[in-house]
Amino acid sequence: MSDPSSSFPIHLGESAQFACVRDFFRVADFNDTSLCRLLGMQDMSDLGRVAWDQLPFGNAQGQATEPKRSSTGGLDLLPVAEPAAHAGVAAAAAASSTSAAAKPCSPGLQWCIEVFIRGLKVEAESSRRVCGDEVFSALLALGLLRRSVKNQATVFCPVWVYPADGFVMVSDRRDDPETDAYTPPADVVFPAIYGGTLRFLRLLPPIPGGEALDLCGGSGIGALRLARTGRSAATADLTERSAFFAEFNARLNDLPVTSLCGDLYVPAAGKQFDLISAHPPFVPDTGAKMIYRDGGDTGEEVTRRIIEGLPASLRPGGLCVILCVARDTNDETFELRARQWLGVAAEYFDIVFGLEKILSVDEVVESMRRRSQVMSAAEAAQLRARLRALGTRQFAYGALFIQRFAEPVNDRPLRIRITPKAGAAEFQRLLAWRQHRRKPGFAQWLAGSRPRLAPELELTVRHLVQEGSLVPAEFVFSISNGVESALRPDAWIVPLLARLEGAQSVADVFAQARDELPAGFALDDFAGLVQGMIERGLLLSEPLAH
Repeated sequence: MSDPSSSFPIHLGESAQFACVRDFFRVADFNDTSLCRLLGMQDMSDLGRVAWDQLPFGNAQGQATEPKRSSTGGLDLLPVAEPAAHAGVAAAAAASSTSAAAKPCSPGLQWCIEVFIRGLKVEAESSRRVCGDEVFSALLALGLLRRSVKNQATVFCPVWVYPADGFVMVSDRRDDPETDAYTPPADVVFPAIYGGTLRFLRLLPPIPGGEALDLCGGSGIGALRLARTGRSAATADLTERSAFFAEFNARLNDLPVTSLCGDLYVPAAGKQFDLISAHPPFVPDTGAKMIYRDGGDTGEEVTRRIIEGLPASLRPGGLCVILCVARDTNDETFELRARQWLGVAAEYFDIVFGLEKILSVDEVVESMRRRSQVMSAAEAAQLRARLRALGTRQFAYGALFIQRFAEPVNDRPLRIRITPKAGAAEFQRLLAWRQHRRKPGFAQWLAGSRPRLAPELELTVRHLVQEGSLVPAEFVFSISNGVESALRPDAWIVPLLARLEGAQSVADVFAQARDELPAGFALDDFAGLVQGMIERGLLLSEPLAH
């Protein structure tokens, strides 16, 4: 890729310059683990809630000044893409002063926080002393430092630089320290540090020896994550700006990621991949365009086109992972509609949708009004009317996993409930189980298997007063880790399920309890219950043969 230095704030410099800066970050301990510990954060998405004035150190540069913030809020998303606010972040940062005092923040790390995280202007010569001549020159050459036009004795970072997921990432700032007003460009590069992005990264599975494509790649962090285990990883984005930033980030992190520019699959036309991932735009269009955010009339246009392209671009055995917001319509749920988008090849794909949150039409519109878009009451009413006219019942936020097979699947798409903790492993386990369930002889295998209760399983018993005494009236098996599920069995089945401890087979447990069971309750009925509990994560099956 060429270096359009006149258009973008950063430059694709020499390999030695990237290596020099990378080594400086390593020595300075500029990583997410150190920052979370120092700033009292749960993860890097808490950065916007840090109380800087309560930290145990002041400005390393006496003339540092706070950056101005954009009045447009141009980088905000619907709240479903943000984590729930972690109470007490500021207090935790203040409380961390004791441990931080025991291990003082190094001058290099403090300088990185002020210049790259907070976006402050700092003295050029004192910065040179902290960094060293070689690093200081490399930062200037790569565009990570720039001299202020207003005061040549000061420097600032024209982009946002921050650690995320073990990488050091670069994306656009939310302000311009050289001007009083700032409006982000339509092709602004979205930060890789918000809760939705960190959640997306947790959903990406390792792909040893595989080839991966991350669509709507933005800063490129998805492909960087995939490059850790894959044979090759590419990131593709519609805008030249994002493709350029992704190339810069790949070089900064010394990973062999290919950065492509074009409309979804177009720049990779004719190729197939083992994994295709995306965290696409999902906000309904309302007027002023923001490419990273806007997803067409209903917000799901990009998601639909990604799914439509899977038959041509995903290899048999391959997996697609999409974190998105899409619609449940008056006629069908999102996952059923996604199956239709696969066209005539749909029978070769298995679909699992992990639902994290439901939003009503009103909640989506009001969220858009409160946050990132200027919208009058009349425009909001028009948007509500448009969404309802298109059959929108509600919006569903979650993770869509689509796996392709060489043989027809013919399984109905499955919807499960997930929590923000959900990762790739929960979905891969479920998809593997569904594949195993389709094999000949599954019923016999299940009867002879030795499942066990999941370690996180809880049994809640509700008692009611009957004839003056408390008696058990309701039993609920539940689990909430990455997946949320519950089962309310009849009282007589609870002792039977409690015997599934991994030592006896399903058939043996049933046989031992035969005299305790209602007439007509057969082994097939018990096995069906066990199968459903394994699918929901309440029971763990024996390891599946591959």
